Amino acid sequence: MTPEEWLANFESKIAEVQQKAAEFKQNLEASGATETSEDGALRVSVAPNGALTDLSIDDAALRGSGGELAAKIMKLARKAQRAAAGHVADAFAPLAGADSESLRMVTGYLPPEEDEEPEPGDDRNGQSYAFTNDPAETEPPTRSGEPPRRPGRPRSGPDDDDDFGNDQIFGRREEW
Repeated sequence: MTPEEWLANFESKIAEVQQKAAEFKQNLEASGATETSEDGALRVSVAPNGALTDLSIDDAALRGSGGELAAKIMKLARKAQRAAAGHVADAFAPLAGADSESLRMVTGYLPPEEDEEPEPGDDRNGQSYAFTNDPAETEPPTRSGEPPRRPGRPRSGPDDDDDFGNDQIFGRREEW
């Protein structure tokens, strides 16, 4: 292969990658999703990363309880997030290759369908997450009636570098 042929081949590959990158960017920007309830009273839109971008609640949706409304909104949001994640994966496939490890990695994090049962150990089950402040989980057990003990300060040893000691870092200070 001559240097000119090699250069032409290289420039062709660069042009192909630039074209794929431009298509990916365009497809990614359009990868958000919108889901609407069956009765049309609720509409949820999400960005390609799954962030909520729009929520529309018609007065008809307010006829039930607040808990029912929240559950319907969350169901639509999860459905829209799954659709957006699928769109992102579809946009990424031509860039990565249909059977690439990177595409399998991206699609491995798709949230499950509403009617799918999560696999054991799978925390991506579409349920809400809550942080608890259960003392049993955060503090070590104590003897009855005793308050929890604070951890002690580390002990200084003879080799410990103490910023407030009398030792000079460059040796002994000579008197003038």
